[in-house]
Amino acid sequence: MRRFYPGLTPQAVRARAEALERFSAWEGAHPQRLSPEAALEGIAALYELLPEFSRARPVDASGVMAMHRALSVLACADR
Repeated sequence: MRRFYPGLTPQAVRARAEALERFSAWEGAHPQRLSPEAALEGIAALYELLPEFSRARPVDASGVMAMHRALSVLACADR
C-alpha cells in the first residue's frame, strides 16, 4: 500500500477518523438551511471578494486530489 502521508501516525489517523465521526453527527443534527441556489450565490459572492490576482491565477487542485485519494483508501478499509 502506498503511503500518502509518511509522517502520519496511526494515532493521528484514528484522531482524524474520530473527528470526522463527530462532525458527521453534528452535521446530521444541523440540516442544510440553504437552497442550492442560495449556496451558489454565496460562493459567487465570496469569489468576488478575492483579489483580482487570485482570481486570475490558475486553479491547482492537486492537493485536493491527493487528499481524495488518501480518503478513498480509508473508505475502502470500512468494507
